[in-house]
Amino acid sequence: MKKVFAGLLILVAVFASYAPSLQNGFVWDDTALILRDPLIRSWRLIPEGFNHFLFVDATASDFYRPVQRLTYTLDYAAFAFRPGPYHLTSLLCHAGAAIALLFFAEELLLALSVETRRRHLIALLAALTWAIHPGNSSAVIYISGRADPLAAAFGFLGLYLVIRSLRALGTNKTVILAGALIALLLSALSKEAGLIFPVLAIAFLALRRNWSDLWKMAAVAALVFVTYASLRLAAEHIPPPVPRAPTPALLKPILISRAVAEYAGLILLPLNLHMERDVDTRFTGPDDSRMTAAAWRELQTLLGIVLMAALAYWMIRARKRDPAVFICLVFLAVSYLPVSGIVELNATIAEHWLYLPSAFLFLAAALEIVGLLQSKRQQRPIITAAVSVLLVMWLGFLATRTFIRTFDWKNQRTFLERTIARGGDSARMLINLGGLDLSEEKLEDATVHLHAALEKEPDQPFAIINLAAVALKQNDFKLARQLLERATKMPAVEAQAQESLTILESKETGRANLRRLRMATRTGPSNWAIEKRYVKLLDETGDRSAAIKELQKCLRTEWYRAESWQLLGQLLSKAGLQDKAAVAFSYAESYDVHLDSHNEVQPPAPPIVPSS
Repeated sequence: MKKVFAGLLILVAVFASYAPSLQNGFVWDDTALILRDPLIRSWRLIPEGFNHFLFVDATASDFYRPVQRLTYTLDYAAFAFRPGPYHLTSLLCHAGAAIALLFFAEELLLALSVETRRRHLIALLAALTWAIHPGNSSAVIYISGRADPLAAAFGFLGLYLVIRSLRALGTNKTVILAGALIALLLSALSKEAGLIFPVLAIAFLALRRNWSDLWKMAAVAALVFVTYASLRLAAEHIPPPVPRAPTPALLKPILISRAVAEYAGLILLPLNLHMERDVDTRFTGPDDSRMTAAAWRELQTLLGIVLMAALAYWMIRARKRDPAVFICLVFLAVSYLPVSGIVELNATIAEHWLYLPSAFLFLAAALEIVGLLQSKRQQRPIITAAVSVLLVMWLGFLATRTFIRTFDWKNQRTFLERTIARGGDSARMLINLGGLDLSEEKLEDATVHLHAALEKEPDQPFAIINLAAVALKQNDFKLARQLLERATKMPAVEAQAQESLTILESKETGRANLRRLRMATRTGPSNWAIEKRYVKLLDETGDRSAAIKELQKCLRTEWYRAESWQLLGQLLSKAGLQDKAAVAFSYAESYDVHLDSHNEVQPPAPPIVPSS
């Protein structure tokens, strides 16, 4: 079967399985990474995008993924804020990753002397299964999950080129290795997991005892790591808040075992899919339900131990019997290790963390299944036919489940409610749902969901600040003040608390406390939303020159923000400084290709009387 036909088959399968996602909107982190990121608004800001971590205008993160941001820049330039094309780009990235897996698998099996016809079938079966498996859906349907397909596409391409270079000589070998270097670096700059691919390439050459090429790959890997580290260390980074308490060392082996069992279920029978999975022992509810949940978790721990033992046995057996299967299992182990729970991450388990390891698992399984079918074809044709039918039915089930899964991400409310209903009822999800209720003026629902979040995490700062916002809308000033005073002692929301106290005092007295709002702008990392409120309030209270100076101060460091330049142009225009306003408007248009500054002057908000 030719690679072109196989690639087209994978492309068709991806679009058939994920087609409904093209009608979905922006969900969850999409609002921060697309709707609020000022660095994706112009091609002129592409170099600056490499100087920042993700989430510029949101809670800070440890994610350095400039290539992911670059794809959003291209999407924004072509489509502004229409979500459909962003989803189309994500589907193309996933299809590209699956096709890259196909090419890598064929090249790997060729290097391992697997027979041609068998090689084609194994590579196609593994790549097709991986492409349509619903366990990968959160990395494909979710626009913010695009980092996984990008890292995988470039990573598989890099591995393909490394193995392809083994058959090349002279200048061709150098050119192919240079291509591998670029692909592997782009993979690392797409997502941190991309740093695994150079390690896999070195592991392959070491297992094959190809010492002459190993040192060349070591040089390529060193260049990838040094370049990545140089870019990352030079980028602006604000330490993120600690999302959860560190896992005790004695508990880690238990969580690692449970994660293996949980992932096994997601791969074999992916029925209950949702974000915010957890295998920790944190139970709420009546005593009976807690005991039942605890019992299931202990059984899951035992199952995980059995599965890890079975995997170890499979590897030991394959090492002597089938080197191709053994190498795939080594790749599986190496790529899974960083997300296994050994390293402290922001969760104990996540569906999309299997995006890369599952590819190697499916490749190893395809080797075993095709080998079994070929060995039994003459001896027991009935068994061969039965296994083939079951395999086709399973693939059909996977494609159907993926198709259905796409509707879970239709919009923010659908995503949050279905996630919570299916077991992803973490404090973070409940806070997001409460925040959505708050924005839609469903204050009673917001209160219920935010209190539910506090039951899970009693000192959750974002639940407290949102409850204060609910109290403000309900004019319960006493409760709002109690909550806000509590929030001022929490670094994650201290600035927002000071801002909300300004609003509270304005409601109580009819006067705005500019000093408190100024304090909010100087508290914690830069917050454009608070800064903008402060600048506008300065202008509204008659101190336009101070507002202009404040904005100019902000632009010295955040010069890339088109909205800041636009606001500066509006203030300068109202001050009668038309020439300077024109310059500011031109900068705004330069840093946002879809911004028409001169036609977007907003009417002033109702004035707030300042305090003396």
